[in-house]
Amino acid sequence: MNLGEKKDRAIRPDAQAFDEVRIVTNPRYKMSGLSGDEWRISATVQFWRKGILRHEVGHRNIETACGMLYGDLSRAQDDGKAYFAGEDNFCDQEGCLREATVVYRKKYDYCREAHKTELKQIVLRYFCDIHKKRGDAAFDDADDNYEIVVP
Repeated sequence: MNLGEKKDRAIRPDAQAFDEVRIVTNPRYKMSGLSGDEWRISATVQFWRKGILRHEVGHRNIETACGMLYGDLSRAQDDGKAYFAGEDNFCDQEGCLREATVVYRKKYDYCREAHKTELKQIVLRYFCDIHKKRGDAAFDDADDNYEIVVP
């Protein structure tokens, strides 16, 4: 394999735009000479990927935040804040914040019916020591579909 060729980062078949979503309460003390002083609590929905806050939306309360969650997700994606492929030197396993220690070259692409097509270009996936064993249950993301590039 010629590593001087153009290389692409492979998108995992079940990739998601974000690997963590949080709904956080935001208490604040409201002071008013007209209506009185009191604590108010709003909510913020946060969309995270690889430990980085990518998008957040404020809502009146938790109930509203829960009801608007899918709309907030769609808005984040429409605004270009979603990302599905690997990033930098992070492990490609969703939710993992570790640095990649092994790089694999994908041998084949698979369709939903498990038909395989040999790849003409170099397509890579990066994993850390914990996630480098991929298993044999999937076709696309299986040990048999990888060739080690960097140990």
